[in-house]
Amino acid sequence: MTSIEDLSSQLSDALAQLDGLRTLHEVSKAVHASLDLTTTMDAVVHGVTRASGFEVAVINVLQPDGDFTVVSADGTDEIRRSLLGTRTTLAIWDELFGKAERWGSLYFIDHGHDMPDAMITWTSDTLPVPTDPEGWHPDDMLLAPLTAPTGELVGVLSVDLPLDGRRPGPVQREMLELFAQHASMAVHHARLHHELAESRARLAHAATHDPLTGLANRALLRAFTDELAARPETPVGVMVIDLDDFKAINDAGGHDAGDEVLRTVAERMTALIRPGDLLARAGGDEFIVVVAGGDVDKVLRDTAARIHDALTETIETRTGTVKIGASVGHAAGAPATGFAHLAAAADADMYRTKQRHRAERPWVA
Repeated sequence: MTSIEDLSSQLSDALAQLDGLRTLHEVSKAVHASLDLTTTMDAVVHGVTRASGFEVAVINVLQPDGDFTVVSADGTDEIRRSLLGTRTTLAIWDELFGKAERWGSLYFIDHGHDMPDAMITWTSDTLPVPTDPEGWHPDDMLLAPLTAPTGELVGVLSVDLPLDGRRPGPVQREMLELFAQHASMAVHHARLHHELAESRARLAHAATHDPLTGLANRALLRAFTDELAARPETPVGVMVIDLDDFKAINDAGGHDAGDEVLRTVAERMTALIRPGDLLARAGGDEFIVVVAGGDVDKVLRDTAARIHDALTETIETRTGTVKIGASVGHAAGAPATGFAHLAAAADADMYRTKQRHRAERPWVA
């Protein structure tokens, strides 16, 4: 016959399991509601300490450089201060897993094993050394690997300080496994979100930038000038730069040599453009600079002179040293003048400059 004490104990266990399931459900909602990894991992470790019977929970997550970093910890302030941000290598985790006893998907490491020298750990100085073989020793470790759908190790959930001072039983272990699965899902979601964001950024950049030089393309130039047109009080200047002798470089060294020159030219001009202005590759060996703000006439003259000087310096390519020049033209006016009109005026000024260069150096193309 079941005693009242047994029934009370069973009821207490059932209520604890029910509370654990409620906590797990809350963590599940947090995993699906947020793509911020730190926020989600904080919810996981808090859920672990609330529902699994351990006072301490720590999560390491794989970083792009291949190391693991502690991104979340629940326990005392001392634990968080000593562990958050610490790094561990994959080799150390492999060594620890190799020493461990398998408990389902969990790994238990008895205190009798030596820890790797490079392993940063936290050990309780208040937990007594147990006399019961099933007691939890201060140097015991229980790890739950976090894995991607491909099976790749992407993180580790570790726990310490069991409330009852004993090694966890089957129910506690299963609860930890469930929390680890949710943490794995959160890491996977965060990685997918990061990859998607990077992919979108790459596509957006490709749609608005020249693939060879990385400069703005005509689409971004058009968007930039449309934005300036909406600010009629802001003076605008346009500069057109066309390289001299570029055809000779392509003829002599091929298009690879020409591409090297274009990339170098782009780097030199980028260093001379103010942060708020725009440098675009209009096509071939022609570039456009758009400036805005006060005293655009002086900005155009000064920038044109610096660009001319920078582009007359020799350029080292894989096929040898080459020397080019640049014909620069510019025009300034109010946005109401229209970008097309200013660009045409700057282009005409550039051609006048090129004609002078040809008169001085008949070989200039």
